[in-house]
Amino acid sequence: MENKKEKKKKFRKLSKNISKIPQVKKFKISNLGRASKTYLVPHIFIIFFTTVLASLVGAFPLAIVKLTEYLVNDVLINKDMKMLFVVSSSMVLLSIVKGFIVYYRNVISSYTSGKIVMELRLDLYKKIQSLSYDYFGGSKTGDIMSRFSIDTDKTLQILLKIFSVLSEVVSMVGLVAILFIKDWKLAIACIIVLPIVSNTIKKYSKKLRKTGKDIQESHGRLTTILQEGIGGIRIIKAFASEDYEVEKYEIENKNNFKHGIKNRKLDARVKPLVEAINTLIMALVALYGGYSVIIGKISAGELMAFLTALGLAADPMRRLTEAYSFFQSSLPALDRLYEIFDTESSVVEIENAISLENIKGNVSFESVKFSYDKKNTIIKDFNLEVQSGEMIALVGRSGSGKSTLVNLIPRFYDVDLGIIKLDGIDIKEYKLKSLRTNIGIVPQDTFLFSGTIYSNILYGKREATKEEVINASKMANAYDFIMSLPNGFDTEVGERGALLSGGQKQRISIARAILENPPIMILDEATSALDTESERLVQDALDKLMTNRTTFVIAHRLSTILHADKIVVMEEGEIKEVGKHMELLTKDGIYRKLYETQFGKTSI
Repeated sequence: MENKKEKKKKFRKLSKNISKIPQVKKFKISNLGRASKTYLVPHIFIIFFTTVLASLVGAFPLAIVKLTEYLVNDVLINKDMKMLFVVSSSMVLLSIVKGFIVYYRNVISSYTSGKIVMELRLDLYKKIQSLSYDYFGGSKTGDIMSRFSIDTDKTLQILLKIFSVLSEVVSMVGLVAILFIKDWKLAIACIIVLPIVSNTIKKYSKKLRKTGKDIQESHGRLTTILQEGIGGIRIIKAFASEDYEVEKYEIENKNNFKHGIKNRKLDARVKPLVEAINTLIMALVALYGGYSVIIGKISAGELMAFLTALGLAADPMRRLTEAYSFFQSSLPALDRLYEIFDTESSVVEIENAISLENIKGNVSFESVKFSYDKKNTIIKDFNLEVQSGEMIALVGRSGSGKSTLVNLIPRFYDVDLGIIKLDGIDIKEYKLKSLRTNIGIVPQDTFLFSGTIYSNILYGKREATKEEVINASKMANAYDFIMSLPNGFDTEVGERGALLSGGQKQRISIARAILENPPIMILDEATSALDTESERLVQDALDKLMTNRTTFVIAHRLSTILHADKIVVMEEGEIKEVGKHMELLTKDGIYRKLYETQFGKTSI
């Protein structure tokens, strides 16, 4: 059993690792203004209508003040039962009318704010899809997902709060106006005390915003741990790391709890302080006003109207204070969303980019250099000419730069120096969509989308006919196993294809690529994780896929690339050897060593 000291040390180490998850770097108060301009202005008319309703709601307290003054000065003093009934009925009627207006205001504001958040989520998803591939390498999936859920929900609450604040502002302005009309000296005396309230709010606002930021970032880390805990469950089980994963989640869960409690404590301090100040003001007004009534300076009705207005003003004042505290703790959610909106893609399409038409498939690398961090060079002065229809095999030890090189062809990353040309033109001059639709990729780690087998194959060419899908599945050696399933092409594949075997997923991936029918194909170790039988079926499908198209093949199993037109041997990002299989065997170089490692000594 671990002692407490060892456990605390272990927790501190885990907590340090968890804290490395990317966080928001800074706040931008202008983000609320940016969001308002982008998402509120287009709905200005319905917002104006909601403001009118809010104004009506805010005006009801003013009517109550007037009725109270009339009730004391005229009805009660004159003992007019008829008018007492009229005034009481008017108050009830005002309350009913106010209820209807509040209902429709809330419905309209909920609809409008919900629609705005829907638009915000869509724009955020569009932005995510437009970002370069390298962004996702440096970001945690769970953190990104939390921005779509927790942060957008918090933004919805901000918008709803803005709508509700409108009526409070109208009430506040109207009630303050009444206070000045009734007794401007007393009103000024009350307002003098307001800086105490504002300073109290200001004192805690920065702390509230800081704890709000901590809460949002902690939510992001929690979501990341949860997403990895579910997505990596097989590895977790394999290494019996359940306790470790639970500890990670427990640490961040506690951090989230602590940040939440700290935020609530700060918020809880503000409200009673403001209410205490308001009560003090009411007591002083009652003392001064009572004295004024006794000496005959003002009437009892005027005092009651003033006290009623002051009392009613305390309520919107309290709610405005709460709203301010809420904004301070919630605005970091908006900052986190705009952090994504402000992220610039490292791969940008140039102006007047051209479309790829009648592509031949000639690819050339001219003095290409590339690094992920602009410091450690991965690809070094790479030069290679690939003719249309050639099969180019890239071999070498892990970390030699093979996958990095092929990722440069569809511009997942841009080269630091040099040029990659397609049919004699720099690939940067082509439209990104046009370039990538002409390049097919069959990766080692096949990704299938949740849905049916049919929808996954169709993903390669969504306008394809059913006959084309069937033919593609036959060429990929997938048709027979698909038809053996209970629902055939309508079989659900599960999340990431979890309901299918590795060989089945790979053949569906190949069928998807065959259907797309691109002139350039990239096969990234497409058979390395398969058993012998699956590899035979997949390799046969790949042979059909490579026919009459330029193909780049990354393979650890050299048996799959013996007939390549060119075998390029890479080491530390450089070309060490180029040639056909037999040529390279006779050189007694790196390729021969790799070959003999897999097949034993050769007498050549």
